[in-house]
Amino acid sequence: MIALLVYLAAAVIFTWPLVLSPASFLAAPIGTGDPFLNLWILGWGMQAVLGRPLDVLTGRVFDANIFFPARGTLAYSDHLLLQSALLSPLYAATGNLALCYNTLFVASLVASALAMHVFIRTVVGNESAAYVAGLAWGFWGYRFAHLLHIQLQALYFLPLAFLFLHKLVAGRRKRDAVALGAMAGLQAVSSVYYAVIGAAGLAAAAVALAVAVGRWRSAVVARRLLLAAVVGGAIIAPVAWTYWQVQRAEGFGRNLVEASRGAAAIDSYLHVPPRNLVYGQTGLLSPGGPERELFPGVVIVGLAIAGLVLGRRGDARALVTTMVAVGIVGGALSLGPGGLREGYAALQRYVFGFAAIRAPARFAVLVMFAFATLAAVGWRELAARRPSRWLGVLPALMALEYLTVPLPLTPAPPRETPVGQWLKNEPTPGPVVHLPLGLDIESTPAMVQSLEHHRPLVNGYSGQRPSFYSALVDTMKTFPSDASLLALNEVGVRFVVAQSPITPPSLDAPWPLVERARLDGGVIYEFRWTPEIHDRLVRESAVTPEPPGVAPFSPGETARYEVRWTGAAVDLPAGELTIAVGEPAGRPSQAQPPAYTFVVRAETAPWIARFFEARDVFVTHTDAQLMPQLHEREQHEGSRHVTRTYVYEHEEGLVRMGRTADDARRAEAVSLPLAPGSRDAIAALFYVRTLALEPGRTFLIPVNEAGRQVIVELRVAGRESIQVQGRTTNAIRLEPRFRQGAAARRSATATIWVSDDGRRVPVMLDLDAGFGRVHVELVNYR
Repeated sequence: MIALLVYLAAAVIFTWPLVLSPASFLAAPIGTGDPFLNLWILGWGMQAVLGRPLDVLTGRVFDANIFFPARGTLAYSDHLLLQSALLSPLYAATGNLALCYNTLFVASLVASALAMHVFIRTVVGNESAAYVAGLAWGFWGYRFAHLLHIQLQALYFLPLAFLFLHKLVAGRRKRDAVALGAMAGLQAVSSVYYAVIGAAGLAAAAVALAVAVGRWRSAVVARRLLLAAVVGGAIIAPVAWTYWQVQRAEGFGRNLVEASRGAAAIDSYLHVPPRNLVYGQTGLLSPGGPERELFPGVVIVGLAIAGLVLGRRGDARALVTTMVAVGIVGGALSLGPGGLREGYAALQRYVFGFAAIRAPARFAVLVMFAFATLAAVGWRELAARRPSRWLGVLPALMALEYLTVPLPLTPAPPRETPVGQWLKNEPTPGPVVHLPLGLDIESTPAMVQSLEHHRPLVNGYSGQRPSFYSALVDTMKTFPSDASLLALNEVGVRFVVAQSPITPPSLDAPWPLVERARLDGGVIYEFRWTPEIHDRLVRESAVTPEPPGVAPFSPGETARYEVRWTGAAVDLPAGELTIAVGEPAGRPSQAQPPAYTFVVRAETAPWIARFFEARDVFVTHTDAQLMPQLHEREQHEGSRHVTRTYVYEHEEGLVRMGRTADDARRAEAVSLPLAPGSRDAIAALFYVRTLALEPGRTFLIPVNEAGRQVIVELRVAGRESIQVQGRTTNAIRLEPRFRQGAAARRSATATIWVSDDGRRVPVMLDLDAGFGRVHVELVNYR
């Protein structure tokens, strides 16, 4: 009880002035973004626990209301279901989301400190040392560097898992194995990140501890560890199954480049949050950004060194050895691919969960766990050898090192809004979209507001996003264009919330948006679609491409290209590209067998594969007019494997998306508008080769690539001689430009050269994408 009171008092001090207004502010520097995302996650979970408990038990709770019509969207980030269940009584009593959020934050600090206290008191056997480690684990700077990420405060089960691991190896009892599995499972359920990080730390500790006590050959210990794994697996299985299904369906994962961006560096352990009282505000240490503010503190490092030196020969030898192993593993992994690259790449490729790690720097919690435990050993040994009243000052100095005050607070979102209440009380069902539709944090206020009305929401923000969402956002950037209105109809939107009134492009033409309410916070429109509106929009947005000519290609044609990345004083091989005409192969589900099958293969160069490995295959099946029927993608990017299929239904004016063709053809599959005459990029490339490419001519080509609808204006610039692989080649210069669509506003430009003969083979391409230049050159053709 005394320890609990001490850590509660510390939490009040370290989070000051949150205690003065916990119901009206959030413990976060900003609201829009991850704090609002986590507020929505917490609210969604608590409302499900209180109002739809069967959804929690069956897993339907993961079909959250964002990113409509995607499913499983709660699994796009940490689900916080365990925390939601624990906080639901408070939410039922108060209805205040901000109070629940802040309670979770403070309780996480206290529970983490208390759990570490119990671990140290049991394993080290010293109450004072337990306070040293508890304060360090519960309140070090990492906690306040991650105020945006409340899920990263969930470190309350990890010390207990280490506790039962020590008990298991010492006593080899079944009950300790069951408790270890339970604690590890609960840690995994409480945070996806700490599921992977905790597993890595416990695995390192289990091996080191078994070796240190001479039981690495013990069959009993092995069986008990297996029992613990079974128990932990049983706890996390329902959640892990859902995440695996979502990952498999959407191809979620991080590549080594993304992991490198979120990795720590050696000097990250010398950075502190800018509000840190001793080091940050005085300028003694600099900030490094939330992922790289990992300074453990001078006091804790000094005590840890003392523990390492003084404890390695006594009864703490096994504990010291184990914590050294845990610290080394955590430190190495925190460096991400920049540390032991081959080892990290192997873990990312073969160990489930590692591919989800965007910020390896968070493995630093294992380093701090090791420091805190060694510091507790050091405290005990120093107190036993040289008792001194000055030793008692060290915990206060350590706490002062971690003090980050005043805690930044941001106003909590209102519990009720005019727009949210109108949508709640409106009897007409249907999904909602808030305009403008964005890719990032701008959607989070609408997400929090959706907890009022519970309607499906097209907007979304999370750790991942569904495959169709980027294409939809691109289309909606052109609102109120015909394409954007067609897209709203296809995804099934019923209500549109705009920041200001929307003016129809034409007062004479039928318009699908009917104003329903003007409120503080937005104007609400009902989306009423009619066949007349559909026909008009399709007719007015149509571009009729020129019919294809005689195909100058046939099955067996293969062109291999070298891809180079060029820029300021840079010319490096980037990979290889192969474009081939395959034998047309139909599918039983296809009404009309394809006339052509085109295959594009891309593979990164070995030096790039160390950062970003890609082995991708794209296949397009077309009819005799080179209109795409089916486009399939197999993308292997490190440990990330994405399978995606696009079914083109030209008569219905739709492109359907799914993992497989059967998935795409299901009624619930996501579909987006397909303009008449549209081809995907691969079919469009072969279509261009059939045209009469006379200098001065311009062709308008509708292209729908993965749901993105654009109009490409292709200008035949003229004939010229170019150097291809050191040989002079006569070529026709083509200059494609985006005339219509979201891509038209981008800076990327391209120039294509095709052979000036009957085959019209692409021989060279220059692409300037702003970040650099890509040069593609024909190497071999048959």
